[in-house]
Amino acid sequence: MPSREVVFEVLRKSVHLVSIFIVLIYELFGKETILWVLMLFLVVVLFLEYFRLEQGMKIPFFYMMYREHEADSCGGHIFFALGAIAAISLFNREIAYAAILMTTFGDLAAALIGKFYGKKRIFKKIFKNDKSLEGSASEFIIDLLVGLVIVGDPFVSLVMAFFATLTETAVNQIDDNLVIPVFSGFFGQMTLLLLVYL
Repeated sequence: MPSREVVFEVLRKSVHLVSIFIVLIYELFGKETILWVLMLFLVVVLFLEYFRLEQGMKIPFFYMMYREHEADSCGGHIFFALGAIAAISLFNREIAYAAILMTTFGDLAAALIGKFYGKKRIFKKIFKNDKSLEGSASEFIIDLLVGLVIVGDPFVSLVMAFFATLTETAVNQIDDNLVIPVFSGFFGQMTLLLLVYL
């Protein structure tokens, strides 16, 4: 993998480390505050996307962060904000934290391990993509660790890690920054409720 491509991928994924600040703001200042922060962020980036997509402006630094397929569509940061808003609004705090952090760290592991060490491209027939078994396995392990640290319950963590990995691996056209927190959070929350009421 060319070093320039590695730097680009690391730079792109490092932007998502903002998820740590989302968790910290939520923890320190509460749900309402972080939802307002995320809404403000969403308003600003949608404003910038208007100028990029509708007016053809190249916004300094940001225009370099887009992949080829994002040239004429909204960037992943918008879907990440929407996914975080959905998770925080609907799921309990620990589930929301885990879902958001899985989106960051699991996806980062899948991208980097997959690009560096990905050899077994077993998903071509099933999901019609070039994602590797090594990348998906590394995502699952990281997601499971995130779940165990944040949620604590091994079964809930396993369910969340499974759905986070499955959605990231299976999805090609829908932005994974939206589907990972929504699906992992939803199934984690449902599992938690079932465990409480059974």
